[in-house]
Amino acid sequence: MAILDAFRPVSALKDLLDKEKEAILKSDFIMLQGLAKPKENLMSLVAKTQVPAATLNTLEKRIANNQRLLMASAKGIRMARERLMSLKSPSPEFNTYGPAGTTTSMVRKSLTMKRKA
Repeated sequence: MAILDAFRPVSALKDLLDKEKEAILKSDFIMLQGLAKPKENLMSLVAKTQVPAATLNTLEKRIANNQRLLMASAKGIRMARERLMSLKSPSPEFNTYGPAGTTTSMVRKSLTMKRKA
């Protein structure tokens, strides 16, 4: 029975890592937050048990894959935020191409009318 007890945290961690991957792909950050503490607990249980090296390698690959997905998700969110900020802020100039293929800078001009007395 000791062998089965050693593999229960491993299978529970595998299930949790699958749930974590689904949450990352769905951008369910609330679920990810809820999985953090159980993941930490299961990882400490796995560390206390004697698990074959092949099983640890499989777990390590799953964890690394989820980490890559999280990093890519964070990068995408950061890029989207930067793009939204750039769209909200007014641009001081506009670059366009002329007939000869050279770039021309068009500076924003005031739209007020000046009256001559």
